[in-house]
Amino acid sequence: MDKMRQGVILLITLSVIVAMLALVGVIFSYLQKSRDSASYTSALIQADILFRDSKDVIKELLKKSEKDKEIRKTIFDTLYTVPMILQVDDNETYVSLSCHPLDSGVNINWLKAEGNATAEQRKAMAESTIDYIVERYEISDGSLLLSKISDSISRKSDLGKKKGIINLSQLEDIVRDYRFESDDVAKSAIPWDRYFSFGLDSTTIDANYISAELLSWLFDMDISLVEEEWLEGDDLKQFLSRQGGDISRYNEKIFTSESKERMRCRVMFGYAEESYAFGFKYIEGRATEFDFYGKQ
Repeated sequence: MDKMRQGVILLITLSVIVAMLALVGVIFSYLQKSRDSASYTSALIQADILFRDSKDVIKELLKKSEKDKEIRKTIFDTLYTVPMILQVDDNETYVSLSCHPLDSGVNINWLKAEGNATAEQRKAMAESTIDYIVERYEISDGSLLLSKISDSISRKSDLGKKKGIINLSQLEDIVRDYRFESDDVAKSAIPWDRYFSFGLDSTTIDANYISAELLSWLFDMDISLVEEEWLEGDDLKQFLSRQGGDISRYNEKIFTSESKERMRCRVMFGYAEESYAFGFKYIEGRATEFDFYGKQ
């Protein structure tokens, strides 16, 4: 009888231990989540401070170069090609700022451009670029893809304003939807952001920062030559003249050589022994669309 009782006690004891271990596991899990949440919140606050500081740094840099085009261009070239990094001696605290122009491609929303002759030229450029991509990347139903993109551009918000396509991920979602509907299996990845830019308020292309792929297509040049010789930030018109590109396609109303205060920036920073990142748009002195990417 005593042995049976001892066995029951042992069984109860083991059950209690298992239950306690499970409870301890839950508590530790909760505490870890609380710590992670606290770290996330603290990092988000830090990101918000850095967001304002980054905006002010860019604004001050550009303000000092307002009257000197060469210095101004050098600043843009630096922002677009070399990340600005500030690192403290402990090697854990750092801030890295890098940017790229918002208007370095054909704006996808020009597919629905309407109005004057220049608007029609923008529309024709966007349509021909889609046609080129359809052929170049072997898309089986270009008409369906164009229809889906155009419908998304024309879709309106609850306030009656045109929504448009405002970022790359939105376009990629449309393409995935097209592939699902058409059973079109991708033969190769399409670098959409090397051809198109996004947003509703762009009317020109930042000519000196276009990609090699877009330059090759728009100006009828061999891609291998362009990839070898073209350096983003160079003068596009001079490059075309020097390398034999079709300069007649350079439309002064669409391409601009003046550096534009329109960029998308990404900031990475070290905080509490972790790396975090956020992004934002900087347009003519204003910073908008803050987007916290979290832990990297």
